[in-house]
Amino acid sequence: MSVSYQISLTLTRDIVRIMSMKTKKTRSRVYGGIKANLRQAERRKKLIEAGLEAFGTKGYAKTNIKMICGIAGLTERYFYESFRHKEDLLRVVYRELIDEGQRDAMAALEDNEGTPVDAAARVLRMFYQRFYQDPRRAQIQLFEILGVSKNIDREYQNAMRLLADLVRLFLYKVFPRIHEEKLSRSIIPTGLAGSIIMIAHEWVLNGFVTPLDDIISECMDLFMAMGKHLNKKSGSRSERA
Repeated sequence: MSVSYQISLTLTRDIVRIMSMKTKKTRSRVYGGIKANLRQAERRKKLIEAGLEAFGTKGYAKTNIKMICGIAGLTERYFYESFRHKEDLLRVVYRELIDEGQRDAMAALEDNEGTPVDAAARVLRMFYQRFYQDPRRAQIQLFEILGVSKNIDREYQNAMRLLADLVRLFLYKVFPRIHEEKLSRSIIPTGLAGSIIMIAHEWVLNGFVTPLDDIISECMDLFMAMGKHLNKKSGSRSERA
């Protein structure tokens, strides 16, 4: 038997052995007809839902990992499969709530049905109504997120910037005379974003006593007043120029 043939035979055997190992490995990753990565994703989803429930009802400080896993119906080892610690889960839960709200708000603002003022009113109604319909969201977004750590504070600050950007978009759509660069540098959108949050704070703490229609109406009055103020300033500067 030639040396080259022996080498070729050895390589063939090695390839067959490796392919066999890969096949066994792939098969071992399928349980109950579901691949391991899909099962992990499902466990992660359950933990996020459990985090929403625990943080939103018990509070972040009074929640521990054992409690979260109990709600999710999982053992604690699966928690660390997806998250480093409790704070990591809070960050993910909070970000998912913010991302969901951001997507829906952008869709509402870009909807051509009605005027931009109508669209802004729809966004505000959606924002406040979610807190009323699911108080867990309100508890996490308005209260539990505060004062946890510097990293979580940054998540909150980023969310406030996104809200201020939505306010800028609304003002620009309703008052197109406002100079875009002037609007981007103005602190008024940030102030309006803060007012939205503080109104939500008071509404939740007072047990949703104030009718939602009144809240939307007063928020829109505030928005329109600030928009008219910026619009007037932009018009005056254009005339002087």
